[in-house]
Amino acid sequence: MLSIPIIAHPEDVEWFLPPSKSHMIRWIALSSQCKSSTRLSFQGIPGSDVVSMANCMEELGASIEKGPENWVIRGNRDGLHPPKRTLDCGNSATAAKILTAIVACFDSPVSIDGDASLRKRDFAHLISSLRDLGCEVSSESLPYSITGPISRGGTIIDESISSQTVSGMVLSSPGFESEVEVEMIGEAVSRWYRELTIEISKDCGWPGSYGKKMSLSAWDVETPENVEIPPEISLLPISILFDKLHGTRSMSGDLTNIPRPIMEAIGLVSLDNKEVDLRDSSDIIAPCAAIMALGRGGEIVGASHARGKESDRISSTVRMLASFGMEASETSAGLSVPGGQDPSTPENVVDCELDHRLAMTAGVLATRVGATLSGYEICRVTHPGFFEMILGHYEGL
Repeated sequence: MLSIPIIAHPEDVEWFLPPSKSHMIRWIALSSQCKSSTRLSFQGIPGSDVVSMANCMEELGASIEKGPENWVIRGNRDGLHPPKRTLDCGNSATAAKILTAIVACFDSPVSIDGDASLRKRDFAHLISSLRDLGCEVSSESLPYSITGPISRGGTIIDESISSQTVSGMVLSSPGFESEVEVEMIGEAVSRWYRELTIEISKDCGWPGSYGKKMSLSAWDVETPENVEIPPEISLLPISILFDKLHGTRSMSGDLTNIPRPIMEAIGLVSLDNKEVDLRDSSDIIAPCAAIMALGRGGEIVGASHARGKESDRISSTVRMLASFGMEASETSAGLSVPGGQDPSTPENVVDCELDHRLAMTAGVLATRVGATLSGYEICRVTHPGFFEMILGHYEGL
């Protein structure tokens, strides 16, 4: 557990963002399938989700040199091969789903597992598609064993559930044995992440394009020699919450390349808009709800898919805010948040529920009123050093 004191000098906090795990995981997936080398350059420390992805790709035959400011990835010239041991995806659902699709191209069984939080998440949508395509999968949740190859027919992907299934299909398609037909249905959520997959794949030579019906077949991956990884902008609302609580301006640096859906949501919250649609950015629901509670309040909509994150992030956000004496209520599409609220010191230990975004939001609220957190270590999956950043060299760390 970590006891967080009230910060005496919040103006001294210099906020920094880690490298984007969404970018790094996708680049690792494709660079590992390329026969040449790729250098990923970044600022900050990659989170353990990224490390989990890299370790798993090394098990499949890639070589990855992990330096403090860049990683150099070399694909196996003979192609990827089945691992000799279970692939451990840690806490990362993104890595697990992409890796599941990649190893589904092998004709021998591969076992995949993760931590206690990842084992609770539902992989049924992805598994259903892979079974449509001729694969055998032992379970719809981790741990499971999958035997391919992807070899026949087509499948239907419901994009109202997640963008990760279509991302997994595109990123694994260099290893397809035959052409696969994919049909998309449903009102798509998290579209920016899907678009990121398409953009990176095209940068690596993917000849296809996104559409409601796609034909996916094998292609040769040719990655750029050098890739600059941007910062993890989805964590920006947490710094905005810190500034809202303390009247500071903690973030510096060039933020001109913020993805549009996240920027729109941040702008609406910062301007005290009464309705914020998180259809494409549900990851930021916890800090957005806290910011709205401090301001005029309002409704968060379009976020029903946030229930399938590390926690049921709608319910867990309500519980976390309640522990700080702040009110929010669940709706069918998100949250209703009254405004004009202030946090109070929690009477009990705040459970971060194995959810890194919940832990960071709770940690920032605690810098105003103090609190003791359990499970705060989960922040390392995205932002190693988060608590050192906001608390300096606080001896309780």
